[in-house]
Amino acid sequence: PQTVGTAAVNMCLVAAGGADAYYEMGIHCWDMAGAGIIITEAGGVLLDVSGGPFDLMSRRIIAASSRPIAERIAKALQIIPLKRDDATN
Repeated sequence: PQTVGTAAVNMCLVAAGGADAYYEMGIHCWDMAGAGIIITEAGGVLLDVSGGPFDLMSRRIIAASSRPIAERIAKALQIIPLKRDDATN
C-alpha cells in the first residue's frame, strides 16, 4: 500500500476522499486522536484491526470511508500483539 506521510496525514486523506482506507499497527494514541475525529466527522469509520470497535489506546487502527471496506480489511489482516499506550508496566 502507498502512503503519503504520517499516520495523521494518511487518515485525513481518507476523510477527504483521496483514499478508501488506511490501516496501521504500532502507532500511538497521539498519532490517531485528531485525525480520528476528522474521519468520523466526515462520515468515515474507525475500527480496530480485529474488526471490533476502535480503541485509541490499542496502537492499531483501520480508517475507512465505509464499514464494509473496513470489515473487509480487518478480515485480511494478521494482528500483531502490541503493548497498549495506557499500559502501566
